[in-house]
Amino acid sequence: MISTTTTEQAPVARQETSATPVLPAQQVAAAPTTNGAPAEPPARAQPQGQAERDDRIWLSESAEAARAGNPNIDPSVATEDITIASATVDGRVKRVGKSTIEVSDNEGNVYELRIDKRSRGLRQGRRVPLQRISEGTPVRASFDLVGAGDSLARDIVLRR
Repeated sequence: MISTTTTEQAPVARQETSATPVLPAQQVAAAPTTNGAPAEPPARAQPQGQAERDDRIWLSESAEAARAGNPNIDPSVATEDITIASATVDGRVKRVGKSTIEVSDNEGNVYELRIDKRSRGLRQGRRVPLQRISEGTPVRASFDLVGAGDSLARDIVLRR
């Protein structure tokens, strides 16, 4: 199995620029005090909203880097529509909806792939309507991660 993205974004290493260093929990008690009062508590993990904003910034910057590195990308293409990465996953169909197909790999990861006009199902080289693929069918699904953060289904190849 080869993959470069999942439905949940993996944490991205970021350099902290906070003026107050983050202290490990075991060092909090030994933190310096001012006038007998304990120092400020250590910085907390980013709230969910901040993590989502950081993810959107990362996706946008990655799409712009892809545009800069590929002269074939039309300048009029919206950042949200630029392909950042392409990947393939081997697994079984978990669910097919009107606008998404979910594929579960052998490790239990679930990939929610959005269906668009370029998505297609294939069995032995022939087109198969995606809505006719049943739950549990073994597939090799190729998809693109785009600047909007969506994973777009490309070829869903039915396997034996």
